Amino acid sequence: MAMALGHPTVAGLYLPDPVPDETFRDRFGFVFLSDGSVAPFYVSMGDILRTLWARYPQPRDYVGDTLELLQGFMAQDLATRALALGVYNALSAALISGSGFALAKHVPISGLDDVRPEASVGMVGYFCPLVDKLIERGCDVVILELAPERVSPRTDVTVTRKPQDLRDCQLVLCTASVLINDTLEDLLEVVSSSARFEVIGPSGSGLPDPLFARGVAKVGGVRFADKDGLLERLSRSESWGTTGCKYQLSAASYPGFDRLVRMLRQ
Repeated sequence: MAMALGHPTVAGLYLPDPVPDETFRDRFGFVFLSDGSVAPFYVSMGDILRTLWARYPQPRDYVGDTLELLQGFMAQDLATRALALGVYNALSAALISGSGFALAKHVPISGLDDVRPEASVGMVGYFCPLVDKLIERGCDVVILELAPERVSPRTDVTVTRKPQDLRDCQLVLCTASVLINDTLEDLLEVVSSSARFEVIGPSGSGLPDPLFARGVAKVGGVRFADKDGLLERLSRSESWGTTGCKYQLSAASYPGFDRLVRMLRQ
């Protein structure tokens, strides 16, 4: 993908300030490319954020080779893998923009319109607003969360640390941070083959080809067309959510990597 785009380089990073305990935060870093593309990646996991700050003490001035950084997917180190995901997401944003492929605008990262009342819904990671919507529909929610203290106790919500407890769920909404800690394969092995499995969250903003190949039904992410607006929000430590456009892709709505490259060259 990097070569098809003319091998853009990383031309800066954004890293939020770390805190002693990241357990109750959901923060994201950003990768900026030399062609103006930008994409997020999750950093509130373990020591990812502190490690990245130690490696890149002046993140705004960092310049890096995208092909080398993508090799970080092969590493065991979470910080290296997280940055590799950010680079992949940024390159994906560049290819989508350059190809002219139109992402549907203002589509929620996970659409719940077709979730039937009283369905059993699994959630890998805690998405509080989605839990509220599911409870309103009368669904039973099972949340797989490695830090269960993040989840407020409530009726119809089961919190677990055991992936096997997702076996009976008809729908599983999975945080894209599993692409960092490399747990997606284990989850797919546990979930019923009849269940609909969706990957959601800003870290899922990369091309979804590998996920669709594994049977993931939908992938949600966010795209940033207003880089300057994003930078302004980040500089003031303000919420950046409204500067991005959420979207969701399915295998039926996504043209695939090869076609995107052909569209890029037209």
